[in-house]
Amino acid sequence: MRIISVKNLIAIFVVMSIATFVFLGCKKTNTDCTAVIMVKSLTDTNVTVAYADVIIAPDYPDVRVEGKSDATGQFQTVFKYEGILDIIAIKITPGTPPDTIRGKTVIRLKPGETVTKTVFVD
Repeated sequence: MRIISVKNLIAIFVVMSIATFVFLGCKKTNTDCTAVIMVKSLTDTNVTVAYADVIIAPDYPDVRVEGKSDATGQFQTVFKYEGILDIIAIKITPGTPPDTIRGKTVIRLKPGETVTKTVFVD
């Protein structure tokens, strides 16, 4: 029976070390960017605006998200990549004439982070 030589042990160790580094180095990082939008009144900043239309979009239409804020005035969405996007919030209250309040701001999404931004409507 033959005993494994020191050269073979070193070669096996080197190959196993390289394989370990390659597999651990291929781990994907989280690039999801979560945007949390709060819609608040400009006249009283403690008052949230429920069920306002929220539009998150850049200057081009490929990346566009539309939705409504919930009862607490919050809207949340996830983007795959980072970016700087415009946020528009609009609330139309029925009546004669209808009352429209709107606000606009900008958000910077960062990879793997949750960014909270407040839009003040007036």
